[in-house]
Parts: sequence; C-alpha cells; structure tokens
Amino acid sequence: MYSGLLPKGLTEEDLSPDEEEEEDGGGCSVQPHGCPAGASTAETASAHGGSNPQTGDMPGVPQEMWRVSPLSSPRSNILLLTPSGQPGSNAGLRQFISAMMIASIFVVREQEEEQQKHWNDLQQYFGVNDRFQPPPCSKPPPKSGLEKNIERAIAEGDFAKAEEMSDRLATRELAVKIAEAADCRDFVQRKQEEEASRAAQKRKEQITWGFEAKKRWETKSNMGFM
Repeated sequence: MYSGLLPKGLTEEDLSPDEEEEEDGGGCSVQPHGCPAGASTAETASAHGGSNPQTGDMPGVPQEMWRVSPLSSPRSNILLLTPSGQPGSNAGLRQFISAMMIASIFVVREQEEEQQKHWNDLQQYFGVNDRFQPPPCSKPPPKSGLEKNIERAIAEGDFAKAEEMSDRLATRELAVKIAEAADCRDFVQRKQEEEASRAAQKRKEQITWGFEAKKRWETKSNMGFM
C-alpha cells in the first residue's frame, strides 16, 4: 500500500494492485518477456504523481491549473478591445485608434486657433507708439553693441557670424515690439474696465435718484390730502 498522504488530484482508486506490489517490492530491475522497457517506469511515475515531460505537469498540481488561459496572452489584450471578441477581429482596435487620432487632431487645431487669435489680437497694437519716435531726418539713435559687432564681422569677411548676429538682432527687435504691444493692450483693457465701472456706477446713481424723487413726490402728494 501507498504510505503517507496522496498527492493532490490522486485517490486510492487511482492506484492499481500491480503498482502497489511494485512499490512494496521496491521496483523490478528485470523486465518480463513482452513487456516494454519503459512501462514500469511510466507506471511508477504516474502512480507517484511525477512530472510528465510532454504535458509539463508537476506533482500535486491539477490539470486545470496548467491550462493556459486565453486572457494571459498578449493577443488577448487586443481582443478585449474588439466588439465581438473573435480572434482576428481588430475592427474595434482600429476604431479606437482612429478615434484617438481624430481627438488629438481636434485638440491641436483648437490650440492653434487660440494661439492665432491671441496673435491677431496683439498685432493690432504693433507700431502704436511709433508716432512718438523722432523723425528719420533727425539725429539717428546710437548703435547698439550688437549692431557694431555685425559691422565688424562684415568688415572682417565673416559673413556667417554676421548673419547669425543679424538674426539675433531681428529676434530682439521683434521681442521689443511684442512687449510694447502687450503693454498697449493691457493699457487699453484697463481703460475699458474703468469706463465700464464708471458707467455702471452712473446708472446706479440715476436709478437711486429716480426712486428718491418719486418718494418725495409721493410724500408731498400725501401731505396735500391731509
């Protein structure tokens, strides 16, 4: 008889009398005539619940646990996105990807439209204070250090350096124009807010005065009837 606890998944009915005799006798080294050489070994391995190299089973582990779940494969992650869940059906995945691409395009387009609107609002203030600048016929303003370096680079023949510094000068001039335009825009907005506040206060005063005049008129009328 098999001594000790049985492996998980095996019962007493799984052990045949021949296998019990082999276990009691410690196994037979000489195979009988007509018996295959690996028969006793396979039976002993199956009786003890040993591992099967073909199926990869381990002792004490049920067969259900060794079955690969269809959700454990990478392809199942794609199949979960499909509407039908049928293997080879990627219509849901394609629809999901196309929807995400369309949403990203709409977001980028909205951001570009907002930036363009902001830029158009700022462009109307470019050159607002140019009329306060001295006329061109007057004494020219002194040159900056960057302009002097550009002239020096041109005199030396280093045109690549001169072009680079010219780009830097243009970028700086554009930054100055943008800063001045932003200041003008903020000034105009503050003026508009102040005018709107004064107009609202004036309307409140007019409404209050109207109620007071009506109240005085009603009071005088009541006094005449007394």
